[in-house]
Formats: sequence, structure tokens, C-alpha cells
Amino acid sequence: MPIDHTFRPLWNVPSREYLKRGLKNLHLLQPDEEIGCFLAIQRANELHESVQLNPQHLKASWQENIDFLNEEQISEAPLACYPIYLITVGDETDEKLVYIGKTSSSVNRFKSGHKAISLLHHPKYNGLTKRLYQCSVIFIKGSTHLPIELVQPYDFADELLSSFEANLIYWNQPELNYQSKKVEPDFKFGQVHVQNISGVTDFWQDEFI
Repeated sequence: MPIDHTFRPLWNVPSREYLKRGLKNLHLLQPDEEIGCFLAIQRANELHESVQLNPQHLKASWQENIDFLNEEQISEAPLACYPIYLITVGDETDEKLVYIGKTSSSVNRFKSGHKAISLLHHPKYNGLTKRLYQCSVIFIKGSTHLPIELVQPYDFADELLSSFEANLIYWNQPELNYQSKKVEPDFKFGQVHVQNISGVTDFWQDEFI
């Protein structure tokens, strides 16, 4: 079961010390291959509420954690990043995934328009509950849980997030995604164990992808 990173990955001293050590030895901040990883569904939002969500951006979160260490932790640790999101329609056993995406902007992309959300205006989706789930991504290094915003260097973390997203899309084939559906991606980190800790629904709870 993944550590709950709902709030702050560097909230405790052991996590801070591990990141300090890793910045001197980047191998410690690069996840092990083929032993699995986690997608933690942290927050469930009604889709119409998405325009009010704070922007999530891996690069900004990655830098905030580095800056936090450099400031000798005199402020509160940065909030966790939710770089993967899921859009679903329906409820309970009829809830269906229709889109998987990754956030890549320092602004709220849902506020300025989103193609998948526009497509949900099709009459076939009328009357269905529509949700947007915000998710954190956690890998494993030895016995340590490694949130993606702590992976080093940044370019590697960014590539890792893209391959993670492509892997989810390929194996789930959401109907509103158009890329990453035909060719299996080169994802080297084993099965993705999903934990839904949103407290709102049980969608994808304890699934393996």
C-alpha cells in the first residue's frame, strides 16, 4: 500500500534526509525497475468543479522541494503534486474511465478549455455523473517510496511521467484518448498498483494495471 502523499512528501525528517543524500548520489532518487509502482487517487472532484482546481505542474513541484531543502526547511514543506488525472462517467459499478491525462502547465488547463471535457457534452453522456480524479505517482527505490516529484534529474522525472501516462492509456484504452493506444509503451517499472484514498468513491480501488 502506498504512503499517503495527500499533503507533503517532505513532511518528516527521514524523507528530507533521504532527499539530501540522493542529491549527492542521484542513483538513490531513480526508481528500481520491474518491481511495481503506485497510482494514488488522492482527490475526487465533480467535473464542473475542475475550473476551480489549483494548477498541478511536475516541474514546479520538483523545484519547490529542492528549494525547501536549500532553505533549511524554515517554512512548511511543499504540497504534493497530482500530475495524473482521470475523467470518468457513471457511478459505482457502472463508473467508466473515459480519459487519462497528465498536467503540464503552471495554469489550470481546465479553466481555459479541455478537449475531453468538451466531448463529454455529447448526448450519450447526458445524465451521467462526471468526475475528475487527481492522482499522485509513487515509485519504489529499495525499501523507500519515491514520489515522482523527488525523482532526479528533472528531465528523467518528466520522461518517467510521460511513459507512466502512456502505459495507463495503452492498457485501459479510454475512449476519449487518441494517443498512446496503438503501440505498447516501453514502461520498465512493472505493474501499477492503484489505491483510491479519496474517501469519495471506490473507483479503481486496489486495481493492478
